[in-house]
Amino acid sequence: MPWRALGRPPGRLLRLGSRGEPVAALQRRLRELGYDPGADDGIYGHQTAEAVRDLQRDVGLRVDGIAGPRVMAVLDDPDLLALRRTHTVATGDTLGDAARALGVPPQVLRRACGLSRQGQIAPGRRVVVWERWLAAEIKPGAAQAAALRTVSRRAGLVSVVSVVARGGPGDDPAAGETAAAAAELGLPVWVTLHTRREPALVPGDDHPGRLQQTLHRARERERLAAQLQAWCGAGPISGVHVDFSGLRFGDGPRAVALVRRLGAEARAAGRRLIVSVPMRDLDGLWGRVADDLDWEVLARHADHVVLTPPVLVDGPAPRPPSPAELRRRLRLMIRRLPPWRCLLAVPVGALVVPAAWGQADPVAAADQGERGLGLSVVSYPRAISLGRASRARPEWEGAAGRPVIRCAYEGRESAVWLENRSSLAEKLDLAEDLRLGGIYVSAVGEEDGRLWGLVEERWKVHKPVPAPG
Repeated sequence: MPWRALGRPPGRLLRLGSRGEPVAALQRRLRELGYDPGADDGIYGHQTAEAVRDLQRDVGLRVDGIAGPRVMAVLDDPDLLALRRTHTVATGDTLGDAARALGVPPQVLRRACGLSRQGQIAPGRRVVVWERWLAAEIKPGAAQAAALRTVSRRAGLVSVVSVVARGGPGDDPAAGETAAAAAELGLPVWVTLHTRREPALVPGDDHPGRLQQTLHRARERERLAAQLQAWCGAGPISGVHVDFSGLRFGDGPRAVALVRRLGAEARAAGRRLIVSVPMRDLDGLWGRVADDLDWEVLARHADHVVLTPPVLVDGPAPRPPSPAELRRRLRLMIRRLPPWRCLLAVPVGALVVPAAWGQADPVAAADQGERGLGLSVVSYPRAISLGRASRARPEWEGAAGRPVIRCAYEGRESAVWLENRSSLAEKLDLAEDLRLGGIYVSAVGEEDGRLWGLVEERWKVHKPVPAPG
């Protein structure tokens, strides 16, 4: 019987001394998840409290042994059990034996257990490895074929393919063909209905674009809903991803209302709804007052939430946000969202920022696009070629936590920001430390190929079952 149907009183805290059927239901659910709460006797004793503490440690909650709302949210989540792998080390087992039992490379298990290179696991220890999602986004246009080849080669490291579409199936036949090709690789497929000015731009572009039109015009909302319904009925589609990464303050209630509607329609078709939202700065009085998104409702109606960092942070020399800045924002956001259902957006293409960007008004510059001081995205190999042509080498920029090449691009002096192994490692650290569900990689096919090796060394990638055709 599902946990939701067990009669747990909403809002009630279960703790040492609690008794009754809600406690027995809690004990049964903990046992399903691999914990040992003792007998299913409906008595919240010390063994049950210790099982709750184990769960809290595993998912990054405050460890107090009390089954409060956040613990209940963990137990309510239908996807949690599929992400968790546990093993109790038997006498005589080596780390390699435990790794084989869990289906992970030894280095992944060593990292999960916090062991040194020579360390071994003590007999009787319960080890936990969390699988993580890696969603690979394929952009439209000429890059589709190259991205699909990359996904084909790296299919074992990809959880799901997200194909960006320029509307419904009839508007973008190429997106349908790409989705079908990804499904033939045995991978689940999401279709991304973007709201950026151009789907080639990186997530997090905060120019008003089409999103504000969609939120404020009934005709545009109906069009988006019709596109979602059409994709839900178009072959082996597991879910629809709606990109709200350009959401602005003031439009939160409209966005939540739209997510509620789209989520209901996706579930009615047996599909998932995934939404992207900007990583807002929710710190301080103004951040709390100006936060107009109902995160609880958003999490209830969206199966996954892609947290999208800002493209650039303000300053005299605009740069991508540093890992420390990302960590602070992520910590604030996962207080409001279940972290195991959040994916961190990681654009792996090279971001080209003209040197004059800092002296221009950002909105005016964005409006100019390729005609003026607009941002551009190029592939990693293309960025390296630009540096060679200008006789410039990548330099590590500590403030941004990533390398940059200062060179000429289309006749303008520019800073080309790269994503390499070291900078991606920082983001994987964030996902692990904050117990995020994984990462959403945009611009697949344009990355440094060595990034895939890093993922293989670090993570057990979750492999969901594709939706039936």
